[in-house]
Amino acid sequence: MSDTEAVDITPRSYWPTGMMAKLISGLTGILAVLVAIKAAAYTGSETPMFENQDHFFRVLAFAALTIWVTFTLGAKRRGEAAIIALAFACFVELVIVPARGESLGTLVSANLGIVFAYCSIHLYWLGLADSKETE
Repeated sequence: MSDTEAVDITPRSYWPTGMMAKLISGLTGILAVLVAIKAAAYTGSETPMFENQDHFFRVLAFAALTIWVTFTLGAKRRGEAAIIALAFACFVELVIVPARGESLGTLVSANLGIVFAYCSIHLYWLGLADSKETE
């Protein structure tokens, strides 16, 4: 192990505090519930606008959930937020969705959305760190 300590070079000044932080945390929980309900109730249209439309919407839904959870926990805890979103995706896609008879292939699209969001948040964090170093 290294003898140096990890130093948080970016203060969490980009996120609101007080009542607004509680509101945003509550919205994250509501978003998680809505993602679960939508995943459980999604049947797709008889004539989709494009192929694999259901997978596309799962990618977007779980990417949005990951971003909300990351900004609720803080950008420096983006790994923990991605793990929380991944656990929720596994629960939804392995328990709720098969209960209604849909294929298990949707887990891949949910995980892809989480990975896209994690990489985006990581790039955002690196941008914050670079801007701090140049000041």
